[in-house]
Amino acid sequence: MEIKQLQHFSRIAEIGNLTRAASLLGLTQAALSRQLAQLEAELGTELFRRNGRGLVLTDAGQRLLNHVPMVLRQIALAERAVRGTAEPARGVLVLGLPPSLARTVVVPLIDAFREQLPEVTLRTVDGLSAKLVELVETGNLDCSVVYNQPHSDLAELRLLADEDLYLVAGPTTRRAGKPLPHSLTLADVATLPLVISGKLNAVHVALATAMSTLGLQPQVVHEIENLTAILDLVRKGYGSSVIPLSGVHSCIGDPQLRLHRIRKPVLRCSLSLVSPTRALDDALIKQGTSLVREVVREQLAQFRTDVENAIDA
Repeated sequence: MEIKQLQHFSRIAEIGNLTRAASLLGLTQAALSRQLAQLEAELGTELFRRNGRGLVLTDAGQRLLNHVPMVLRQIALAERAVRGTAEPARGVLVLGLPPSLARTVVVPLIDAFREQLPEVTLRTVDGLSAKLVELVETGNLDCSVVYNQPHSDLAELRLLADEDLYLVAGPTTRRAGKPLPHSLTLADVATLPLVISGKLNAVHVALATAMSTLGLQPQVVHEIENLTAILDLVRKGYGSSVIPLSGVHSCIGDPQLRLHRIRKPVLRCSLSLVSPTRALDDALIKQGTSLVREVVREQLAQFRTDVENAIDA
C-alpha cells in the first residue's frame, strides 16, 4: 500500500462518489478507479460496494478506514522528525474543542497562530469531551481541549485550567416568587428546572456529583446537546442551564438571558489538553499545544473578568 492510495481511499469513503472524489483530488475518474482496483487487489478484498446513490464501504473497507488516520498520522510524525526541530513548525494542526469553548476562542486562536506560528494551519473540530479523546487516540485529531476526562493509555492529559460553572436563566425565572439573586447556592439550583447537554456530559456530571453530596439531585426537564439550542430554550422559559464560563461569556449583553454565580460550593470543571502519547516530541504538536494553552488561559482570565462585571452591573 502507498500513502497516496490510503489518502485517496479515505477521500472516496468520505464523499461516497468516485466521480466527485476524482474531481476534488484533481484526477480523472479512470485513474482513481485504477488506484482503487489496485488497492483492492493488493488486499485481496472489496473495499466498496455500489448502491443507487454511489459507493458504500464494505466491512473490510470500514476496518481499513478505521486504521487510516493513525497510519497517516505516524507518517506525518516521521516526516517532521526527519526535518528536526531546527526548522519552524509547519503543517496542519487539527484541534478538538468542546462546544462552549469553540464559540469563543476560535478567533483568538486563529489570530495567535497567524502571528506566532504563521506556517501552521489550524483546523478545529467541535465535540463532546469523551468523543474528542477517542478521536485523539485514533489519530483523527492532533490534540484537544477536554473537560474532566480520565487518563488513557493512548493519550496524555495535562491540566490546563479550572473553569467555573454559572447558571444562565431567562428574564422571568423566579424562585419562591422572587427574581433570582446574583449569586445562588447549589441548593437553590436544585429547585430550578434545568436544560442540560446530556447526563454523560462533563458539566452535568460535575453538577450531579456536587448535588449528591448534599442529598440533592438536578431537576432535568430537557437534554439537548447543542449549546445554541439550549440557550434558545432558556430564552423561551423552558428552564435554566448550568454552563461553563467560556459558554456564558457569549451571553453577556443578551437581554433575554440572566447570568448568576453558583456559590456554596463553587462549581468547577477541569480543562485538560490531550495529545497522543509521546507526541510532544513532535515540533508541530509541541508548539501548537503550547500556544493553545497560552491562548485559552488568557481568554478564560478575560472571560471571568467580563462575566463577573456583567453580573454585578
